[in-house]
Amino acid sequence: MTIASAGLQALVGHDIDESAASLLKLNGYDASPHAACKLNRMLINQADLVFVMEKSHQTLLMKKYPQASGKILLLGKWLGDADIHDPYGKSPEAFSYVFSQIEKSCSSWCKKLIINHHD
Repeated sequence: MTIASAGLQALVGHDIDESAASLLKLNGYDASPHAACKLNRMLINQADLVFVMEKSHQTLLMKKYPQASGKILLLGKWLGDADIHDPYGKSPEAFSYVFSQIEKSCSSWCKKLIINHHD
């Protein structure tokens, strides 16, 4: 399985936010190889699934890439269709809350997609 990250308004080539990097490291994730990139048609076409953080992102991408609309899914779908808002520029507590939402959402999707996750 290959997982990639891309943003709608990413600052291409920039490193991950320091607060996010610290939180990820604290939770056992290595974000050092990450560099921001923008989502584009090639990435959409290569992906089996495209998870978005907010319903507005889903709507925007489905309009821009209608041929891919069936694989553009809300990450927070199984948490009551929750939007997961970008904590950029906010407090460490905001980053921690978003991290928790992302972990719960990914875990829920793994169960729905029958993906075996090994720690």
